[in-house]
Amino acid sequence: MNDTMPDDDTLQAYVDGQLDEARRRDVEACLAAQPALAARVAQWQRDAAGLRAALAGGLSLPPQARLDPASIRRTRRARTQRRLALCASLVLALGLGGMGGWQAKTMRVAAAAPPMDDAVTAYRIFATDRTRPVEMDASRGPELQAWLSARLGRPMSLPDLQSYGFTLLGGRMLATPDGAAAMLMYQDGEGRRISFYVRPSTRFADARGNRLNDGLALRYWYRNGYGFAVVGRADDPRTLAVQQAIPPAV
Repeated sequence: MNDTMPDDDTLQAYVDGQLDEARRRDVEACLAAQPALAARVAQWQRDAAGLRAALAGGLSLPPQARLDPASIRRTRRARTQRRLALCASLVLALGLGGMGGWQAKTMRVAAAAPPMDDAVTAYRIFATDRTRPVEMDASRGPELQAWLSARLGRPMSLPDLQSYGFTLLGGRMLATPDGAAAMLMYQDGEGRRISFYVRPSTRFADARGNRLNDGLALRYWYRNGYGFAVVGRADDPRTLAVQQAIPPAV
């Protein structure tokens, strides 16, 4: 690898996809080793994606069920309904005084999504996909790690879960309101899967928790401006063991 720090022109060419394969790998390895530089390049990539969307009317992303137009319309309708319900509760609060205010607050809390609920949604979509659960497979380990780290804006570890019977399949990137999210998918010999999910978060205070969601077990934590989650089947005793094995500092 060339140890020379890439200049801005090279980084911009990387963002625009104009580097040859060898130079692109050099740049991604450099970004994986320098989180601050990787964060700056990730912001350039988000800006470039926004500009392309504005000019072309949409982003060119891998096929994802969450980005299907019908799914987007359903999500927008549901969001609109929640906002209308919230507005109604606030009007009621203004009319009824203190008791109404308490009720409005209760409704807002109920309407808010549970912590790291997007990790559960991502698992439901991709853990059941038998043809393409990941974008880059585990055979390209160093490249996969550099790719995820560069786009996430922080070093991304690839936990080894073989002692629990799970082998790394690979990883993929997802878009969230808080920024790019990285998901690693693991699978055992019988096809059961478990995921490790990381994304930026506006919750900077350390916090953690566990919950069950329709047959799935989630363990989540927040640390240094990022949210982390491990999701697996609740009926598999290894899920809890894996959730406890991945340290909060990863």
